[in-house]
Amino acid sequence: MHRLLIGMIVLLCAGMFAFAQDSSPYKELIEAAGTAENYEGQDIVCVFDSTMVDVEESGLSHKRVRTLTKVLTPAGVTALQSHRLDYDPASNKIEISIARVHRKDGTIEEIDRTMILDLPQPQHSIYWGARMKLVQVPLLEVGDAVEFESTTVGFMIAYLASDGEEERYIPPMRGTYYDVILFGGDIYSASTPPMKVKSYKVAMPLDKVAQYETYNGEVMASMTFENDKLLYHFWMEDVPAYETEPRAPDASDVVPKVVFTNVKDWAEKSRWFYWANEDSSVLGHSVFESNDAIAEEVRRITSKAKDDTSKIYAILHWVAQNIRYSGISMGEGEGYTLHPGPMIYNDRCGVCKDIAGMCVTMLREAGFKETYPVMTMAGARVERIPADQFNHCVVAVRRPDGSFLMVDPTWSPFNMELWSRAETEQHFVIGSPEGEDLGQIGTFSPEENDFTMTFKTRLDAKGNLTGTVKIQAKSYGDARLRRPYTDAGQDRWENICRTEVTNADPRAELTAVKFGNLWDLYHPFTVEMSFKVDGYARVIGNRMDYEPFSTKLSWAGGYQFNHMTGLNDEERTQPVHCWNPRRITIKETLSLPSGYSIDELPKKRDIGGDEAYTRGEWTKSGSAAEFNQIWRVNHRTFPAKYYDDLKASIDAFTKYDDIALVLKKGGAR
Repeated sequence: MHRLLIGMIVLLCAGMFAFAQDSSPYKELIEAAGTAENYEGQDIVCVFDSTMVDVEESGLSHKRVRTLTKVLTPAGVTALQSHRLDYDPASNKIEISIARVHRKDGTIEEIDRTMILDLPQPQHSIYWGARMKLVQVPLLEVGDAVEFESTTVGFMIAYLASDGEEERYIPPMRGTYYDVILFGGDIYSASTPPMKVKSYKVAMPLDKVAQYETYNGEVMASMTFENDKLLYHFWMEDVPAYETEPRAPDASDVVPKVVFTNVKDWAEKSRWFYWANEDSSVLGHSVFESNDAIAEEVRRITSKAKDDTSKIYAILHWVAQNIRYSGISMGEGEGYTLHPGPMIYNDRCGVCKDIAGMCVTMLREAGFKETYPVMTMAGARVERIPADQFNHCVVAVRRPDGSFLMVDPTWSPFNMELWSRAETEQHFVIGSPEGEDLGQIGTFSPEENDFTMTFKTRLDAKGNLTGTVKIQAKSYGDARLRRPYTDAGQDRWENICRTEVTNADPRAELTAVKFGNLWDLYHPFTVEMSFKVDGYARVIGNRMDYEPFSTKLSWAGGYQFNHMTGLNDEERTQPVHCWNPRRITIKETLSLPSGYSIDELPKKRDIGGDEAYTRGEWTKSGSAAEFNQIWRVNHRTFPAKYYDDLKASIDAFTKYDDIALVLKKGGAR
């Protein structure tokens, strides 16, 4: 699409072309957008998506978004039957200024304004009063297009509230503006349609020069002077459809994007975050103030601690186990402002920032005065441009040497570590009075997240199998082992094990089970199961075929191997988000039935590559056979170029034909 056409779209979206109700100025654009033949597998196409933002000196922003979307197939009629816009009354207001249908014959049909509903958003775990505007669209036909324009004042993230109708929508980091503009993909949907043109303009005051950078692809950009403002324009033509692949990272790590802000650096953001929670002239107090009840609780928690690390560990896990994740509205400042420690202590609930705030309060009470809240991003990158790119809050404790110890009470319930091994390589910014730069958690090795299953099995001459398995793990492997038991009542634990055994083989029976202490966070949790499977091995004449039961039972507990699931596609274009490097170790010692010997050992397995592999082999050991297998993945975010190795290693782990053991009756062992 030529620049002239882009210019026409911009003018139309700016309202500079008037038109009659029976004549659509977009008719040519809609027709030029093409048909279903031009977009294989797509039901709709976005003719344009145009955003114009005007930023005031205070940082208050007025945003106008106009979209025009065309129906390509009958399924597209369903896809466009309603239109939803989310907002948070505490931090922004939104109005739908245009809602109309452009029929394929060129006529225009205004959508009845009474069809625009203002409703509570569906909510889970966080109940802050978010709302949505929902529009019911008249029945469409293939070739029709739907146009919407909305105007928004303020931010989607709730900040500190102030007096005044629009004053309340000014961000607390006054005078600043930021955005992360995605060209494909969004935070609400796993897929977005193709777009002929996506245009984003932001007008900044002349004294607010912004910085920006593009990522994951080419985006056109310009900066010009217009009406005593700096006008930044970003656009992209023929934006392809985006559909997330299973276990893909956040869309912001994949699709072309622009990160934009007039914040100078991360240190400026760091200082603001510190003072937003500490400045008594704004809040009347530090949110981390303690009281007598908290002080007494801290003394009790740390009474047996032998050193500083033990104190931190004890406080972290008290907070993790006692402050429930539930985001009820607690008043002003539900965004970056952490709630006071006494409030969280009394209510025993909050979201990540409140759980982190409780931990900061208690650690300071215990003498760790330089303990600070931290902004971080779970599941995606944070780029070097200091625009807000965070979705999580953790805690930093300054060590005597000036470095920081990172802890996260939100991810720590029933987790032995000070820092979850599922949070490897995360970017973060600590809120300190000096101002900190963007930091990053280091990587962890697969061996640190090992999950080990040790089997002792025995076959009799009829192919009946009996055995035991002991399961124990390290770091995040231990956390995954505990997970099904922490999510269920103790009266259901045995059934969890029984389900695993029968998933491995429907004939299997759980005969006994023994559990370690789930509430002991100083030692690994263990599960020991005894089982039997009548007629497990296939007996034909003098031959017995045995598929290692260890491999079947290992896969039966799929919740323990969460980053192995869902990868069924043969080809891959997006990375695979694994959360952390991991290793699964299987050891089985099989006692052979009397009178049987191993005919021939299966070949060694070495499937995959250096970045992900399954390696296993059988060995003879007197009247027994030993099977050892390791599955290993080396990356938190697994590059698509290595996907073949990852897929092959997972397929091998879940299949058994090539490692079946053939036993023969009679003859030397």
